[in-house]
Amino acid sequence: MIKKALSSLLVLASLAFAQKTLEVWIMPNSPQPAEDFKALVAPFEKAHGVEVKVTVLDWGVAWTKITTAATSGVGPDLTQLGTTWVGAISAMGVLEPVDDVLEALGGEKAYLPAVWRTTRLEGARQATAVPWFSELRAFYYRTDALKAAGVNPAEMFASWQGFEAGLARLKASSFRDPETKAPLAPLCTPGKNSWDVLHNAAPWIWGAGGEIVRQAGGRWQSALNSPESLEGLYFFLSLAQKGYVPAESLEKNTAQIEADFQAGKCAVFASGPWMIQRAQVPEAKGGFAERTAAKNLGVAPYPAGPKGRYTFFGGSNLALFNFSKNKPLAKELLKYLGGPEAQVRYAQMTGMLPALRSAWSDPSFQQNPLLRTFIQAAQFGRTYPSLAGWGGVENLAVQHLGMAWDLVAQGRLTREALKDLMDKASAAINQALR
Repeated sequence: MIKKALSSLLVLASLAFAQKTLEVWIMPNSPQPAEDFKALVAPFEKAHGVEVKVTVLDWGVAWTKITTAATSGVGPDLTQLGTTWVGAISAMGVLEPVDDVLEALGGEKAYLPAVWRTTRLEGARQATAVPWFSELRAFYYRTDALKAAGVNPAEMFASWQGFEAGLARLKASSFRDPETKAPLAPLCTPGKNSWDVLHNAAPWIWGAGGEIVRQAGGRWQSALNSPESLEGLYFFLSLAQKGYVPAESLEKNTAQIEADFQAGKCAVFASGPWMIQRAQVPEAKGGFAERTAAKNLGVAPYPAGPKGRYTFFGGSNLALFNFSKNKPLAKELLKYLGGPEAQVRYAQMTGMLPALRSAWSDPSFQQNPLLRTFIQAAQFGRTYPSLAGWGGVENLAVQHLGMAWDLVAQGRLTREALKDLMDKASAAINQALR
């Protein structure tokens, strides 16, 4: 009898321990992703007597791992989702509603509209994801190069016309980087060999009044071949064909373009807020604080197009699988990670912006003029619709935009050739959406 009682107690103790463990999957969001995340959740672990186990998934395998977990019912309690993934994973019916968590964090008014839109499948009433951090784009520029070329940043980044005029002045300038002794390219941007091809094009499409996809007759369909979308795409792509972008840039990816800016090869390029953090970190730790570029760094929002000023707004959310055995505790962790203190701390670790608007008032953001510019740019942020089939739409758009970059590289970009490509892209996207 005593052995049986002891055995029962051991089983109960084992169950209690199992219920005090939470498993979380994240991506490499910071220089030391696992260590940084464990430091972030340490106060939660102590307060709740829980162990949070973290697994870091490389972005290249994350989609496969997460969808496998969704279909098998075997996986973590919480997982990070890129904001454009929320619709597809939600449509699989494997995510727990988190409206109560969002309400505890302040509800819809606590977030920008572009961020709130990523909390659920498009058109769904229930939320299935909690915003974690925001990633948006703005232009970085060399203050010394613009000054030498007689370019006023306020004028250059006010409109498309001002932007191109500024690039023309930079191209004609005799300014050379003090370190390399070489002239700076006016603009560096990757071509087709970068994962964010569509993100780079989207602000120009939106600025001309275009869309990636739009609803018509109750059905989603491609709008890449609309006159407005074509106008925005042609303006952006033609900047390279006019010689403002070096030919070698079009063969590079985003990381290589960032490295070129840091090395003093570019006067202007677009990137996210993490570059501000890297400009304060020495080269030995992965930054570029010693370089001339870091000491002459400016930030400006995307210039306004004929139909407005926009920037791509992405980032990551957190979602709770409905097969989790620890839903109440997991929701408490969601509230913790989505709260202002953890939001500020993790943004400082990653170089991203918090998703929660109230966290932007923290002195670490407000006292940094470059980060304040990103907060200003966030007001113009737009994201893609959270569709179940968005992954297929984006892949087809990237494929055909890559062909457009090929036209640029070959000096064969024309409005007619671009329309032909986007007609083909739209036909493929519409088929996928059906």
